[in-house]
Amino acid sequence: MRILHIFDDYGTPGERALAGQGSVPTVVYYLAKYVAERHDVTILERDNGGLTEEEFIDGIRYMRINADKLSAAPYRLIKSPCGLMELARDAFDVARKINRFLRKEDFDVVHVHFPFATCILVTLNRGVRKQMIYTAHTSEHRLGMSKLLRPPRVVQLFSPDIYLMKRVKKVVILNEGFKTKLIEKGFEKEKLEVIPNGVNVKDFDVSADEIRKAKEKYAIAGKVSVLFAGNIVPLKGVDRLVKAAEIVLKDHKDVVFLIAGNLEIDKKFSQAIVNYVNDRGLSNDFRVVGFIPHRHLRILYAACDIFVLPSLAEGQPLALLEAMASGKPLIGSNVGGIPMQIRDGWNGFLVEPGNEKVLAEKIEYLIGNEEERVRMGNNSRKLAEDEFDWEKIQKKYLKIYEEVCHR
Repeated sequence: MRILHIFDDYGTPGERALAGQGSVPTVVYYLAKYVAERHDVTILERDNGGLTEEEFIDGIRYMRINADKLSAAPYRLIKSPCGLMELARDAFDVARKINRFLRKEDFDVVHVHFPFATCILVTLNRGVRKQMIYTAHTSEHRLGMSKLLRPPRVVQLFSPDIYLMKRVKKVVILNEGFKTKLIEKGFEKEKLEVIPNGVNVKDFDVSADEIRKAKEKYAIAGKVSVLFAGNIVPLKGVDRLVKAAEIVLKDHKDVVFLIAGNLEIDKKFSQAIVNYVNDRGLSNDFRVVGFIPHRHLRILYAACDIFVLPSLAEGQPLALLEAMASGKPLIGSNVGGIPMQIRDGWNGFLVEPGNEKVLAEKIEYLIGNEEERVRMGNNSRKLAEDEFDWEKIQKKYLKIYEEVCHR
């Protein structure tokens, strides 16, 4: 089969379809890499003129289309009329260039990972729909299905994800709850496939020396360390984690909380977190360390004792998979695909989103029970190997590719 992945980073600096460049780029890369062992795989991605038009990496053919960088992420642009116009112009331009590429080459499967320009593409080129798969790398929040959060007003009137889902051959979603809600909205059950994100488990085998150095670097040696990794945005529940940490630190002085993530996406929220930590006198034991490159983050996963993800909405978080592959006990909100990753009481705990008191209780339990941390951590690693390793996940995608190819 000839398989095309279309990936668009909207001009985000440094974010390409490669491992460690972000959640979606990492997923696209590993899926392409494993399938490329058996089939002809191309990734078509955006470039601002800094890369070669064609390149081969790890058996994958990369092709680039030249397009301008957006001034902000798409779901921030849609909140203003000017931003919406910028996004629309960009979508038309990128869709036109993708369509031009598709006229030159034939593919059996076209796998897309973003909705905006693809909505234009399937309108301009109706013929491509019969060979197209869309993986919705999103949470229920963006489609207005979250009980806790409302989507942006523009999305309530027109959802790019829903528009695209209705026009492609197959839709891959990340958790069963999402599938159930889409069926309730009128989607055909046969059109929807639930395939979680994967993780390359061996990437998280870290040496004892690397762990020792990380503990020294972040001053967590001899202490119980609690890690959050992800974008510093309200959706991830970071403010609730800070309040839970404040509760924990009243009675536990040998604990350090580390927050690793991009501070630039929502600068106002990030600054509010930093200000709260400083104002409440928590800065010695609660550290906002900012963005950490993936090659270093994998070591920090291994160096820490507990991983926490208190999100208000999720699709299927890659950070949780990476912490799982690192053999860590997990605490996460009972939303989206997180219950697929956390078996309550077996490899961690599920908590209701937004409840910092219960979150603090579960953190305190793991702080005080080292044997449980070890047991749950071992179970996390086993779950990653048995159900989420990319070798297993890519086989599920191959079945869909073959189904689309032979229709």
